[in-house]
Amino acid sequence: MKGFQIALLMGISSVCYHANAQVSEEQQQWVEQALSDINSNTDDTKVRWQYSQHTVMPDMTRVEQFNASLPDTERWILVTENGETPDKKRLQEYREHQQELLQDKDENTHELAFSDLINLSTLALVDEGGDSVAFTFTPNIDKLDNNALTGTIFLDKRSKQLRKILISNTDELNPAFSVTLTKFELELGFDVFEGLVMPAHTSTTINGTAAIFKSLDSIHKVTYSEYKILDKPQT
Repeated sequence: MKGFQIALLMGISSVCYHANAQVSEEQQQWVEQALSDINSNTDDTKVRWQYSQHTVMPDMTRVEQFNASLPDTERWILVTENGETPDKKRLQEYREHQQELLQDKDENTHELAFSDLINLSTLALVDEGGDSVAFTFTPNIDKLDNNALTGTIFLDKRSKQLRKILISNTDELNPAFSVTLTKFELELGFDVFEGLVMPAHTSTTINGTAAIFKSLDSIHKVTYSEYKILDKPQT
């Protein structure tokens, strides 16, 4: 879905698990179906959404609205920035920036299907307690050393719907020349909106350096709300 871009900058919590266990064919199908559902629900060719996006970064907060029924260059609307309504000049700058993003994708982000994050052949069952079923996996993120990453995916125990994906590093990462990340944590949270599982929030935390001296420490959080289906999914 063109509205959702997973930034390679994201937060995680520590959980104590049982020893990893082999995944059954049925459990593998649970994960595959959950990922298929989220891919379908965020696919503009199957269902179009309207929603609000609230972004919080160290030096900025921003509220935007997305409407998939509008032309590509007009789908994003800037509502507030740092708590203030933008003036006409800022709105024009924002619109021009959106056009630039369409013409030349931001090198710091990847637009991808959620299933692309997960190497399904590496799934291992780690927890069936509580309300969730948890599996570990090896992430699949372009430009990062996936051998230095670990991930966990959580499904709702009753419905088998996707609830959370966590990814963090186990060793230093070097995504670009002279860039070193000592900490990389990504959390993707999901919930049910209008009867369909959709992204509810993302959180990214990074600590590192660029060119030895420049700090890259950052926390980036995005919350999605006010979902409304504009076109029902095809059946």
